[in-house]
Amino acid sequence: MAPEKLSKLARENKSLLCFGVDPVKTRMRGEIAPFFSEITDALLAEHLISAIKPNYAYFAAEGFDGLFALKEIIDRYRNKTFVILDAKRGDIGKSSEAYAQEAYDFWGADALTISPYMGEDSVKPFLREGKLAYMLGRTSNSGAKDFQEKKIGKAPLYEEVFKKAREWGTGLVVGATSDAIPSAVQIAGEGTPLLIPGIGAQGGEYESLKALSKNPFIHRVNSSSAIAYAYEKKGGSPKNAAIAEAKATVGKINSFVF
Repeated sequence: MAPEKLSKLARENKSLLCFGVDPVKTRMRGEIAPFFSEITDALLAEHLISAIKPNYAYFAAEGFDGLFALKEIIDRYRNKTFVILDAKRGDIGKSSEAYAQEAYDFWGADALTISPYMGEDSVKPFLREGKLAYMLGRTSNSGAKDFQEKKIGKAPLYEEVFKKAREWGTGLVVGATSDAIPSAVQIAGEGTPLLIPGIGAQGGEYESLKALSKNPFIHRVNSSSAIAYAYEKKGGSPKNAAIAEAKATVGKINSFVF
């Protein structure tokens, strides 16, 4: 089961950190797979991360070279850590079935981010034994207010998604740039895994992570470019700068969660 794998890895590493793999060729030294493999290998060896989250869009933007790199990275790490494919899928039932087959059977991901906007029949195909679907709840971008914060009665729309996560047995994406993490835990339940983007380069607040403290190990807090491209600010090698940034991030997370 996905939550058990999440919990086991986090307990072993005493880390909730997820490394977001967002390749930007103008910021990288070398090709995608070698660049990120060197960093990820080092982060795993140092017990700093308990998941990786490759972002499909960045790989697809590089055409077949990017997609081959995505396959290489997932194949390299799917038996070493928890792999979340950040592809934000969601369509009518048959199309969602095809997207689920792609994510779980072809790419071999443990989990997938999905959009709940089209409703239950678009979500159900992603609910597979041993896999985890993270529904977009309250995302970390500024445009989240356009729809997610619209009121349904007295509560924001995203709280309806939190309720459905509990009902359907999904995880949730809840950004650290919002104040929605405590309500996600309260409404969706302490057993609902959260994927939390927004710390690091997006400037999300760590203090809201206190809400995870009752059942912390099933959750993941993501940092992407702040780790991958830390060497741009810190100097030195990408690997060593990434290790230093990840250590600092884990320390901040743990100070609020444990």
